[in-house]
Amino acid sequence: MMARLPHISDNEVTQDEVKYLENEGKDYCMSHGMVYKDSKGETQHIPFTLYPSPIPLKLFTDAKEVQTDFNLLVHKVSRDYEFTKNALLSTVAADPFTSRLFDIYEKVWEQGNAQSISLGIFRSDYLIDTTGGLLDQCCSCTSSSDASADSIYIKQVEMNTISLGGISFSCLVPDMHRYLLHSMGRENKVPPNPALDEAAGALIRAWELYGSDSAVIMFVVQPDEVNVYDQRLLEYRIHERNNVVKVIRRSLNDIFKDGKMSNDKSIFVTGLEVGVAYFRAGYTPKDYPTDKEWSARLTLELSRCIKCPTVAHHLMGTKKIQQVLSDPGVLERFLPDNESVGRVRKTFTGLYTLDPGPKGDHNMECCLQMVDKCVLKPQREGGGNNIYGEDIRRTLLNNSENRTQYICMDRISPQITKNFIVRQESTSIRPVDVIPELGIMGIFISRGDEVLVNKEGGYLVRTKTTEHPDGGVFAGRAAFDSPYMV
Repeated sequence: MMARLPHISDNEVTQDEVKYLENEGKDYCMSHGMVYKDSKGETQHIPFTLYPSPIPLKLFTDAKEVQTDFNLLVHKVSRDYEFTKNALLSTVAADPFTSRLFDIYEKVWEQGNAQSISLGIFRSDYLIDTTGGLLDQCCSCTSSSDASADSIYIKQVEMNTISLGGISFSCLVPDMHRYLLHSMGRENKVPPNPALDEAAGALIRAWELYGSDSAVIMFVVQPDEVNVYDQRLLEYRIHERNNVVKVIRRSLNDIFKDGKMSNDKSIFVTGLEVGVAYFRAGYTPKDYPTDKEWSARLTLELSRCIKCPTVAHHLMGTKKIQQVLSDPGVLERFLPDNESVGRVRKTFTGLYTLDPGPKGDHNMECCLQMVDKCVLKPQREGGGNNIYGEDIRRTLLNNSENRTQYICMDRISPQITKNFIVRQESTSIRPVDVIPELGIMGIFISRGDEVLVNKEGGYLVRTKTTEHPDGGVFAGRAAFDSPYMV
């Protein structure tokens, strides 16, 4: 007999059931395009959990409800140049990558924004916290966390504002889990997920607002993209919903070589006018191996195509902005009422500045004393960047003069459950302790200060094993999953 999975039922799960579902799940993936390219360029099915993971319905609802607050917050902060400049001042001085992005942000601000319409496809990621703040036992004077130890809350891990991976798979995996549950006669409590339609609809709406039927939507992609099929499924959904829209795929280097900007700041790539530039690249330093890629990013930002995201929205995904927003009084500056402030603040765990000065010095000492209870976070997207345990001590002591490229965050003590993770190379699978991470998508379209669209847009669940402190589906540490309402 196998370990009990309490979110399924009190019935025990047999080896025969596991083997049957494993084979069914693999076939479902291959039949529905749930595949990616490995490091050798070979196609394999995505990693997935055999069963959906339990998520309390109340917390799932809370996460969906607060997303429109986060959408608005990201946009309003991004339009406050002085606030953003002051918030990122110390980070820009220590982190060359953020500095280059901020340089582009400044140039757009100085030269004027050629396109008042912006599109945001955001995602806020959460863990279910079971303990409340941890590091604030030492740093209570600087922590913003208001969690109580006897409650469970969703606690924000990060806000993603660029290149959301897994949009298509996040819809297909719940479909697969519903099929597998039905095949075993089990109750289905996996909610529908509109993420793919919402993302496609948002890109089409932005294209319509651009106002030219001959313009294209350009996916800005990495030359060596392994997650190409997830992106192509989004392209195909755009075509299904509006076959007038043409989608092209170009790298930043392609845009540098073949892009031209006209006198009215329209941008053409290989002779095609770009109405919407949707960034699936540009979030990591490796996307800018030369100044050519930086030049292409600047050209796009200065052009009149609609960006998803703008560089301003991109900067809102930095961990430093996340930390500054948690400071007392900041949310009140940007959000419209006490209810929205309360919803957002409730999701924050302890977030701590490492800026030079009494507060930052004190926070660094606390972090060094309690390395097992905190996470050191650089200004990076894409997974696998956070620093844990003794590596925190080594990093801070060896880079004390550049410590402001990081923030410190309470290490969330999350809900742990059991599941089976299925990978292409799996010969046999066993129940393992796992941690599900819930991401809620948001769709935001604006024209200057005017909000045209602000809504929640579906979800993504990725689940990692407890043996790995950091996740990453394609790094071999996590898998696509679905929420099972409990």
